[in-house]
Amino acid sequence: MFRTQLLGLLCLLAPMAACTGTSGSAVASPPAVAPSPPKPHGPADEAAEQALHVYERYWRVSEEAAASPRGVDWPMELAKVMADPALSAYIAELENLASVPAHSRGQYGRSPAVTSVSLAQPPRVVVTDCLDATNDHLISEKPGEAGRSLDHPDQPKRYVFEAEIVRYPNPDRWLVQQVQARLEKPC
Repeated sequence: MFRTQLLGLLCLLAPMAACTGTSGSAVASPPAVAPSPPKPHGPADEAAEQALHVYERYWRVSEEAAASPRGVDWPMELAKVMADPALSAYIAELENLASVPAHSRGQYGRSPAVTSVSLAQPPRVVVTDCLDATNDHLISEKPGEAGRSLDHPDQPKRYVFEAEIVRYPNPDRWLVQQVQARLEKPC
């Protein structure tokens, strides 16, 4: 159960590689200019954009915490991107991870998309993601077992993950409030 919950809370953004080719031509062509993303058109688009930004920050901090569960004052750092009940649940998972002792190593593949926006007070955005845990592993730090994988062989490697991001008024900020690993839903 611990690993199941931990998988739903950890992440690394998969690196993206660009392929380039060279030509024998002595004249270099000007670099291509990527079009800028379209600007949000209204309040729902702005809410979605802000929520996705917080969702990305949530994953960066969560990934750092799981890689070094005893390394920093994580509750303080996590509170910058999370609120209860997600915050308390993740802090408990980190405490459990530190007590094993173990840490996470590797990367999650992800593909988040906004699936719902509500502008009612307080505004809420639901992000649905497909997590690929193929390259993320739970590693023992226990003396005599250090470096051993603690991955459960029956753990799903790809599954749906949902997060609800809520806008808080004082101070004005968006925070991840609810998370749900849908292990029964492969993606």
